[in-house]
Amino acid sequence: MLDLTTRRCFTTFCLLACSLPAFAEDGDKSSFSLSGFGTLGAVYNSNKQADFVRDLLQPNGVGYTHKLDFGVDSLLGLQVTAAPLDNLDATIQVVSRRSQTGFNPEITWAFARYTPNDTIQLRAGRLGFDVYLLADSRNVAYSYLWVRPPVDYFGSIIVSYIDGADLVLKYPLGNGVARIKTFAGKAREKSSTGGPDEYFSLNGSDVLGAHLEYQTQSWSYRLGYSQLRFKNEFPGLPALINGLRDPAILALSPSAGKVADEVGFQDKTIKYYSAGLAYDEGPLQAQFMLSSTKSDTLGFPGYAAGYATVGYRTGKWTHYATYSAARPLHRESDGNTGLPAGINPYIDALIAGSYNVANSQLNEQTTLSFGVRYDLNDKTDLKIQLDHINNKQRLLVRNQQPGWDGKATLLSVSVNFIF
Repeated sequence: MLDLTTRRCFTTFCLLACSLPAFAEDGDKSSFSLSGFGTLGAVYNSNKQADFVRDLLQPNGVGYTHKLDFGVDSLLGLQVTAAPLDNLDATIQVVSRRSQTGFNPEITWAFARYTPNDTIQLRAGRLGFDVYLLADSRNVAYSYLWVRPPVDYFGSIIVSYIDGADLVLKYPLGNGVARIKTFAGKAREKSSTGGPDEYFSLNGSDVLGAHLEYQTQSWSYRLGYSQLRFKNEFPGLPALINGLRDPAILALSPSAGKVADEVGFQDKTIKYYSAGLAYDEGPLQAQFMLSSTKSDTLGFPGYAAGYATVGYRTGKWTHYATYSAARPLHRESDGNTGLPAGINPYIDALIAGSYNVANSQLNEQTTLSFGVRYDLNDKTDLKIQLDHINNKQRLLVRNQQPGWDGKATLLSVSVNFIF
C-alpha cells in the first residue's frame, strides 16, 4: 500500500497528466509537457547462492530467488512539468521500480523551481539526492552507457530523494561554467535490512550537502560533501543496546557500554566525500570517480569506493569497459565487548549480536564489466553487459546461503527509452 503522502502526490500527478490535453488546447502548449523514461531489463546470475541487487533499497534480486530476473533493472518513470511563468516552473516525477514496497509507483520528484536570472536557481519540494555525479539521474538508463550505474559505487546509497530545498549559483569561468550547489532536507524512504519483511525507516532523517562543479565543452569536474543524520533506530538494535548497558553486564566488562554507544543508528551521522571527472568529446567517453564514506555508527562502517569507465562510439555502437571497487576503511572498534564467552547463552547472544552488527555491513566488492550499447534511434537503445563480481562482504547482496563464495558472473540485457 502507498503511504498517505505518496497517494496524495500520485493523485496530483494523475490529475495533471489527464488534464494536460485540455490545458494545451486552451492555453500555451509550451507551458505544459509530459515526458518519461523506462527500462525493460533481464539479468542472469551464474551463482544461485545469493541475490545480486542494484542497490540497498531492493529486498531481493537475481541469483538465489531467480537465476533469471526481470525486476532488478526494469522501471518506468513519468514526468509532468508546468511553466506558468518564464522564471517559474514545477515538476512531478513518478517512478515504478523494485524497492522495499515492490513496484508501487513512488514520487521521486515534486518541486517548484524559481530562476530569477542566469546566475541563481532555487528549488523546493521533493528533490533527487544529488550526493554523487550522476546520482540524481541514475534511474534514466538511456542517459548513460551502462545497463546500471556501477553497484560498487552507487549501490550502497540508501537515500534517493529528500523533501527540502536546494540553491544553485553558476557563473562563467575561463572556458567553462562553475556551479555551486547547496541542499538540505529530510529523507523519507525505507531501506531493506536484508531480512524478510523488515525495513529500516529513514523518515525524518536530516540530509544536507554541497558540491562544486566546473564544466567545459569536453570536461566535467566535481567535488562534493553530503551527510545523513539518522532519526530512527535500526530494527532489533534497542534490545541489544539495552542488554549491553545492563549494570550486571557492565560489571563484567565496561567495554560493553562503549559498544552499546557505538552500534546504534539513532542520532548518528554518515558523511559522504566525493570527487570525480568526466570526459566526452567525439567518439570517446571516460569517467573516473572516487568517494569516501565515514560513519559514527558501527552498524554502517565507513568505506572507500571508486570506478573508472571508458567508452568508444562507432556509429550507433558504443563499446565500454568499467572497473569498480569498494573497500572498508580502518575502524577503531570492531564490536568487541570484552565479555567472557561460554558463561551463559544470554551473554553469548550479546557477544554474537555485537559482532554481527559491526561486521555484517562491511562493503568490499570488486566488479569488472564489459558492455556494448546500440542506439536504435534517438530515444531508444539496446545494451548488453557482462559483469564479473568478486564479493568478500555481505552489504551488496541478499539471501546469502551456505557455500556462497562471493563470486558471480552476470549477463544483463536491457532496452532503455525516453519519450
